Amino acid sequence: MLLLLATALVVVLLQPDCFRFALRHAIRGEAWCHGGDVQIRALEGSLFEPIVLRDSVWTYQGHNGPITRVEIGTATAALNWTSLLPRASGAWFERLTLENVTGKLRLPPPTENAVPALPAGFRIPRPHGRWLALPERVTATGVDFIFESNGDYLRLTRTAVTLSSVETGTIHIGEMIVKQPWLRRTFREAQGTTALRDGALEIAGLTLEPGVQVTGFSTALKDFARGQLKFTGRLAAFGGELRANVQTLPKEPRFSIDVAVPFSQIDVAKLAAFLGLSDAAGGTITSGRFTFRGPPQQFAQANAELRFEAANFQWNSRQWDSLVLGAKLLGGRIDVPELALAQGKNRLNLSGEMAVPLPGVEWWRSEFSCDIAAKIENLTEMSALLLPEFKYAAGRANIDGSIRGKDRQFHGQLLISGSNLRWRSAPIEELHASVKLNGNEYQLTNFSLFNAGDYLHGRGVMNIIGDKQYWGEIHASVQDLAKYAALLDKPILPEPLAGGAFIDWDGEGSAKGHSGKFLARLRKVRSLGATAARLHPINADFEATYSRGGLAFSTFALSDDVSSFTARVGVVNKAVSLQDIRLTHQRDLWLEGDALLPLDLWNAWPNLSFAKMLDDQTVGKLHLTASNLSLRETAQLSGMNFPIEGIIRGSVTAEGPLGALKTAGRLTLAKARLPLGWNDAALTDVEGAVAFAEQTLRVEKLTGQHPTGDFSASGEIDFKNLRDPSLQLAVSSAQSRVRLFPTGENAGGAIAGAKLALRLAGPLSGGSVSGEAQVTTAAFGGWDPAFTNLFLSGPIRELPAVLPPVGAPWNAWRFEVAATAEKVALPAQTVSAHVRLTGTGGAPALVGKISVAASGTATPGASTAPSESSLHLQQLDLDFRSGFPATPTISAQATGTVSSEPFTIYATGALRHPMRVFACQPPLTERAIRAAITGETAARFFTGESRFSLLVPSDLRENVELVAWPEIKTEPATAPAPETGANP
Repeated sequence: MLLLLATALVVVLLQPDCFRFALRHAIRGEAWCHGGDVQIRALEGSLFEPIVLRDSVWTYQGHNGPITRVEIGTATAALNWTSLLPRASGAWFERLTLENVTGKLRLPPPTENAVPALPAGFRIPRPHGRWLALPERVTATGVDFIFESNGDYLRLTRTAVTLSSVETGTIHIGEMIVKQPWLRRTFREAQGTTALRDGALEIAGLTLEPGVQVTGFSTALKDFARGQLKFTGRLAAFGGELRANVQTLPKEPRFSIDVAVPFSQIDVAKLAAFLGLSDAAGGTITSGRFTFRGPPQQFAQANAELRFEAANFQWNSRQWDSLVLGAKLLGGRIDVPELALAQGKNRLNLSGEMAVPLPGVEWWRSEFSCDIAAKIENLTEMSALLLPEFKYAAGRANIDGSIRGKDRQFHGQLLISGSNLRWRSAPIEELHASVKLNGNEYQLTNFSLFNAGDYLHGRGVMNIIGDKQYWGEIHASVQDLAKYAALLDKPILPEPLAGGAFIDWDGEGSAKGHSGKFLARLRKVRSLGATAARLHPINADFEATYSRGGLAFSTFALSDDVSSFTARVGVVNKAVSLQDIRLTHQRDLWLEGDALLPLDLWNAWPNLSFAKMLDDQTVGKLHLTASNLSLRETAQLSGMNFPIEGIIRGSVTAEGPLGALKTAGRLTLAKARLPLGWNDAALTDVEGAVAFAEQTLRVEKLTGQHPTGDFSASGEIDFKNLRDPSLQLAVSSAQSRVRLFPTGENAGGAIAGAKLALRLAGPLSGGSVSGEAQVTTAAFGGWDPAFTNLFLSGPIRELPAVLPPVGAPWNAWRFEVAATAEKVALPAQTVSAHVRLTGTGGAPALVGKISVAASGTATPGASTAPSESSLHLQQLDLDFRSGFPATPTISAQATGTVSSEPFTIYATGALRHPMRVFACQPPLTERAIRAAITGETAARFFTGESRFSLLVPSDLRENVELVAWPEIKTEPATAPAPETGANP
């Protein structure tokens, strides 16, 4: 019976269709037994012919996530008959040839779960067994394979490989593309040798690039398609060697790997260049080892360890003689048992541990610890160890401490000491600091700096988390701050200072308020920076206490060598009180009185603008008497060398809230110089007198000189609204110079001398200026009396604004000023004007007409020598229309001669695009006129060109017939031709 069945089976298999049917299902069954699935579009061959599989797709999925999909265009297998005999143990196939192979081994991302278990029920179990033995020779061409995980991948393209268990094979990789967070490189045309031994693939001599070669690589092919990897490798690279043992852990519920990589003699410069991290790297990693076990995409759930030793290590600007680092990852925590740096005689040791940081959670909220021990014999050498800025430091220092944290509570201490320290030119003989952490408190138990007789002491406590609370004290004494200018610069102070200082402070505070006391004595304090020339050395003595909502000075004094200001100052109840004010100069009393100013400093801080500080409800008081008070010496007590001068005499009193303030008194100003900013511009020879009455300031007189002329003013200022007072002033000037249409700051345009009679009315934030201006003189910057560009050039740019730009609040003021000029003399013409200045200070505009006419001294049209050319303006009218301040219309005429031939030019229309008409007699032409006036030789342009040339916009040229001058037939003249060209 068995013989009969065997005979029947052989007969069936000898039929090609039956054989292919059986083989197709045998292949699918073999794949199913090993967890895969096969789809074959076509299968060819027979028991006596090579077997060909066309367009087959092979898919495998491991139980913990990896998915492999391979598409093979053509697979050809030749049977090994001897292995088909009973009890044969060889491979069934002698040769296997694969063409156009594309595939992907996809490892699951961290957010993707493993393959879910099937529901309970009846299912056919997969049998287990070994794969069929590999063929004696395998050849694959056109291979494109990707190993992918979470968007990162390793891709092999244009790859060909031959594998054999009886002879040496080859591998050629057209491109190996690596896209990983730590490396992005493409290797091309890599070649090596291959072999098949005991079911494993071996590769050797695979050179990726010069200096980087895979000297040995071996991987088990069993279960490779299911993502179960196991390989060893050796890499000769970066002047040293790396070994790797890697295998997946199929029994883990998530995809996990076990990695061990020892390495030695790695050249850091070559490694950094390969990774593309830093051009400034050096040194040697003499030995090290890296291990990892767990899911690679979920670092916090894995276990890892790294330790290496390096000599002459350099990274960017940092250098170490030696570096030892040991770090572990275990149970979601990072442990650094060893970090040792050495540079010259300097030593730094760190150790600690902390939880792996979680997204959105600060690292210090979890449990952590840190220990530090540093012995620095030469701070200058620290520039090679830590930061380049340490090259400016010198001296010795020691640091020792430990910190622990858990559940938002912190414990530990840090001790710092130093001697013979220097930062640039700033010396410090001794430094001592002690810091403790106790629960939620940061305790500075001691901070001391000593140098000669100078010192700085401090201590205090501040909470770390939550609403801020603190207490502390500072004591400092410095003979000359200039000695420490290198330290007392930005960001501590805007500029370094000179002078002596003695400061005591102690206080406490919280979100509810602050309290304390301070004492400050400053002597000859002044700046050493860019503003030194603007500052004046002063002395200051302050002693005060402060508490919630109040500040009281028991001593408040400012002085220099000749003047002093003293007062009893207090800040309380939304007001600033100054009692017993005394300003003295040598033995003279310049100012005395009392003041209660409605300024709310506490609530306005730190926005100390005047409008923000003013309090409308507080009742203020003021009583001041000035006797020959010098503004210059008084201003210097502020510490500023403000360029102001003048003498003030008189008295003023005020009382009441801002909205109902009652004032009285009278002040005079004499011999004053009032600066207009920090440049040299100023009002000089200022004399004035003002009187206070209720809520009005009456300007009895105010005269002086400003940079462009003289001025005189009188009127009233109503300060019912102190934030925005209202003005009613009459301002006049016998002669002032005004720059019109400036092309730059104090440059270009026209300068008009005028007699002014102006009225200023309205609130300071946006009033009006009206009146009259009579122009008496005029001049132009870069004056061209012939206006050559107007008559000969192309388009003309817009006029600049009539007045220079101004800032707030004057840019919101409105203008309505009438200006007239009656034949004001220019070098070769006269100018007349009847215009109005309108608009605002930010956008002023002219409306009206300005005319320029030839003066009687000119002789337009007069004959000149044959070689001479001339152009003379006869008349120019500029008409400024409302709404078009930059583009007035013009009407202009100029006459001239070229080689004794007269001509006339007319220009009309908009200033930016005027129409120009040239009137002349042959043989003179427009081209010849332009050439002669602009300096070219005119004779070569005397041709048969048109007599007239009309420059108009292109749309006006349509349907216009152009006729050359010689073609115009004319009858003989019946009367003598006029001496000058006819007006067209």
